[in-house]
Amino acid sequence: MRKSLRTAFGEKRKFILLLAATTLCILIPARFLYLRTSGVLRDNARMRALSIATTVATFLEDDIAAYRIIADAQTLDERSQALADYLRYNALLRTIKEQSGAHFVYTEARVDDSTIRYILDAELPDSKQFSPFGSLDSMDETEQSVYATAVAAGSTDVISSDWGVFLSAFAPIIDHRDGTLAGLVGVDYSAKTLLIQSQQLLYLHIITFSLLSLLLAFALLVIIRLVSIRTYTDELTGLGNRRALNKALSRLEREARRHRKPFVLLTLDVDTFKLINDEHGHPIGDKVLRRVAEALQLHSMWEDGCFRSGGDEFAMLLPSDDLGKVEQTCKQIQAEIQAVFLPELKGKALSVSIGIAVWQEGDTLEAVVRRSDASLYEMKKHQATRKKG
Repeated sequence: MRKSLRTAFGEKRKFILLLAATTLCILIPARFLYLRTSGVLRDNARMRALSIATTVATFLEDDIAAYRIIADAQTLDERSQALADYLRYNALLRTIKEQSGAHFVYTEARVDDSTIRYILDAELPDSKQFSPFGSLDSMDETEQSVYATAVAAGSTDVISSDWGVFLSAFAPIIDHRDGTLAGLVGVDYSAKTLLIQSQQLLYLHIITFSLLSLLLAFALLVIIRLVSIRTYTDELTGLGNRRALNKALSRLEREARRHRKPFVLLTLDVDTFKLINDEHGHPIGDKVLRRVAEALQLHSMWEDGCFRSGGDEFAMLLPSDDLGKVEQTCKQIQAEIQAVFLPELKGKALSVSIGIAVWQEGDTLEAVVRRSDASLYEMKKHQATRKKG
């Protein structure tokens, strides 16, 4: 399979650069969106905790007489109504906890400015996380604020405690008979759960924006290739134009200097092309140019190594320094073109003249082009002399 000059000179690198550029362009809004969404997750968890705490507090306020007996008691006697109510409330809180996905649901009463004691707890009594009736714990700033204002509030940041790291909310339990504060309902959402959700969100963002970057980079590459095709392609023959030839020569020269691999520039033009146009018209002339282009492509070692540099002038690049092989290729091209049959030419055979120049170490592109043009000129001069003779 013939190689492409573009592939040989870093077409893949262009895609990698486009991918890097699009990734950088997407990274900033992606990070902003991730942080924004993570904040929304945290706000939603705080609002859920606050809603659950307020709902439980309202329920207890409706049954405040029974709850107040439990909250004010120092101990709960067996077979007492207070113990039965305590167990009933705990069962209700367990149901609420399971349905809401909260980590902890409990009630507490204030002991002093920094200490609370637990009243109700949604944990199972045999669980290590269960807080027995009357057990003590310290208060955080959010709890102190709710005790001071009697207004429900949620923590703005996660709170670390002996139980773990949580996002918490507290709602006051008001005894509306005398307006006193019977305690608080506390609801905690585990920061670990929020972290897992954030990680899942992060992975989703990574996958989504990675695919978006790939698609965008690929789309840009396709657009660039389409623009490049229009910019560097001769519309009539489908070969590269002069701009493409100059670009390919520059690439080959860089590679030749770096790896010391010579290349050959063939310069061609169609003999008596002006006469063909004058006698048969430009449509037939265009047909001749297309057939010449097809013949050149058959003998090109690169898919994009043939060019129409202007008018009836063509060029071909070959990766070789063996003049014998190059001259053999030239003869095959000439034979191929002479074998072209166009009924409009009424039996007249086509022919091309070919100039040859091999890049040599230390050469400039101008020198190579100049030698190839000079070689073409000598060949045409020789053919003209032969015809006269």
